[in-house]
Formats: sequence, C-alpha cells, structure tokens
Amino acid sequence: MRLLFLSMFYPLPANNGVKMRTWAVMRALAAEGHEITLATFADPAEGYGHSAELFGVCRRVECVPRVLKSLSSSADYFDRFRGAFSFLPYGVLQARSDRMKECILSLVQSDGFDAVVCEQTDPLVNLPHWVSIPVILDNQNVEHLILQRYLQFERNPARRYYAWLECRKTLQWQREACRRSAIAFACSGHDQALIQCLAPQVAVMVVPNVVDTDHYQPSGAEEPCTVLYQGGMDWYPNRDAVEFFVSAILPRLRASVPEARFVVGGRSPSDEFRRRFAAVPGIEFTGTVPDMRTEIARAAVCVVPLRIGSGTRLKILEAAAMAKPIVSTRVGAEGLDFVGGREIVLADEPKAFAEAVADLLGDASRRRELGRAARRRAQECYSLPVLRTAVSAAFAELSEGCLVHQR
Repeated sequence: MRLLFLSMFYPLPANNGVKMRTWAVMRALAAEGHEITLATFADPAEGYGHSAELFGVCRRVECVPRVLKSLSSSADYFDRFRGAFSFLPYGVLQARSDRMKECILSLVQSDGFDAVVCEQTDPLVNLPHWVSIPVILDNQNVEHLILQRYLQFERNPARRYYAWLECRKTLQWQREACRRSAIAFACSGHDQALIQCLAPQVAVMVVPNVVDTDHYQPSGAEEPCTVLYQGGMDWYPNRDAVEFFVSAILPRLRASVPEARFVVGGRSPSDEFRRRFAAVPGIEFTGTVPDMRTEIARAAVCVVPLRIGSGTRLKILEAAAMAKPIVSTRVGAEGLDFVGGREIVLADEPKAFAEAVADLLGDASRRRELGRAARRRAQECYSLPVLRTAVSAAFAELSEGCLVHQR
C-alpha cells in the first residue's frame, strides 16, 4: 500500500520509547513492501536531516519545524490555563498546526494514498474529517490511563483538578480518534481490551513494542552492586519512579547492601530534580548518553519501580535483550508476557522490592539465570520479526474487511 505516516516526532535518532516504537513500525511496514511518505514535526535545534537510513524506509519525508513542549515537564502555565477552556486536551492543542494541516492536504491531493498511519492520537487533529482515506491508529499507550494513575498519587488540589479535567478530555479524544479509525494498533492484549471498550466497532490488533535483539547483545560485564533505572527525566512517570525508589526502596536496599549504587540513566534531569537527592549517598544521574547499551551493560540489576504508566516498557525489553535481571512493579511490567519469578521479578511494596534487588545483588548465579530467561522471552515475543508478523496480520485484516467497508 501507499501510506501517509503522521508523526509527532522526527524518528531518528530513535533514542526514546516513542521514537523507538515509531521507527520499528516504519521499518516493519517498509519490510512488508509498503511505500511510506512521512509527515512529521521536527525540532530545528536537534539538527534533523534526511539521513540515508530514513530514506531507506521512506519514499518521501516532509518536516514541519516545531519545538514541542514536554507534556509533563514544561510549566507552560499560560497555555495550560488557556487550554483548560478548550474541549481538546493539552497534547492535542500542541499538535494542532496550520502548517502541518497544509502539508498533509498537499500530500493527500498529490499522492493517491491507500491509508494514513497515525502515530499516537494527537497528530490526527491535523487530518480533516472530510479526507476519506482509511486511518490506521497506532496507540503507543492508553493516554487517559496515565492520568488516572497520576491522580492516585497527586495531593495538590489544583493539580488534581487540572489532571482530572485533562483525563476527561483525553478519554473523549481517544474515543473519537479510535472511532474514526479503520483499524487500531495496541501494544499489548491489556491495551487492546481497553481500546476495544472505547470503540467496540473498530478492529484492534496487537502490534507489540519490540527491540532489535541483535543490536542489544549481552556483554557479560557488570559493575557489582550497580542498580540501573533508565528513562527520560522529562517524563513525570519516570521522575515519580525515581522518587519512589529513592525514598521508599533505596534505604531498605542499602541497609542490606550498603555498597549499592543507584544509577539513573536518561535525558534531561533538571538541576532542581538532581538537588532533591543531593544529600542521598550512592545516586548517579547520567543525563543524556550516546548509547544506553553502555549503561545497561554496567548494571548488575535493572529496576522498573513505575507506579504511573501505560503501554509496554521498552526499558524492560532493552534490559531483557541484554540478559539483565529485572525487578519491576506490576504496572511497570504491565502488558508484557514475562513470567514472574522465572523471567522477571515482580514486587509492588517497597520492602519486597528492596529484598528482591538485594537477593539478586548477592546471587550471581540467579542473576545470570534470570537474565538468560529474559533474553529468550525478548527474542521469542519482542523482536523485529515478531513485529513484522503482527504488522502483516493487521494489514491483512485491513485489506480483507475494514478497507473495503470504508470505500
């Protein structure tokens, strides 16, 4: 098929979860023989360029320069206050762009696309309703669920009210976006069920997050007593996970393993956020790193103490592909078919979480056993060939039913 692919972010370098998902799906589509035209926002400060790698996947690339503010780091009080009076959620208001709309319309009028692939729901705001091309909606997560989980922990009344308002608007927007689609992708069976409830008439197919398991190879190296959490610190759920680990888990861990070090690997930790933990020994913030594989290789244990989130965690798949033992909350591992106790250790309470990490730090044989089992699961269920098979099945569904119906 001839596909118009709409993205909020220029996909390269694929250095965060959103870009990794987008790039993997694009590569799978190209491998299946589909012809892709990409229309994307791009930050001029990042020096984006039309690399040979991107044109190995896309026939054409159109970029609309725009600096997108972080949904969970940027204060942006004026725009948030103004947006409170709109029916659209804040993220969708950021995505709304006359230049992007003009770009999309120009492409639609000049090329005979068979379908539009929309990465997340937000870019759909720029596709006019009268455009009759079938929409394939790639849901990287279930947006309103993140806000629902945030509300469980937020105590500030003003922030709680704002989040509640955004949650309602996000739920309605995602429902409308799904209903507008000919077919929807979900990262997991868990997300599939939630999205199906939003739009019962839409075919929802599981197209999992994956990693290139050949790219993420076990190194066999580790630094004893190094515990890694990876994630961008410009995303609130990741900051909450770090605070939860440092305040509730790390003191218990260091009581058992005094030499334990907690490494936070990921972009954009603010100075204020770093200062919050300045008095706590044994914490290291790496900031942005050229290659996260280096940090994963250093770790004796990888942890995912997430309490807020949706979708599936690529950080787990990266660690698993490198045969690292992983301790996660159930929210952190949600949607992934890793077997607790055999391929991952699951713990929600701080005491149990700290004990699980301490036990692994003290048992090299158990670390190797858990890591090898995790890598096997990643290869079998979360590798690029698995994604390509899922994409092929989804497009077969589209071709056999939805596309014909739409026309």
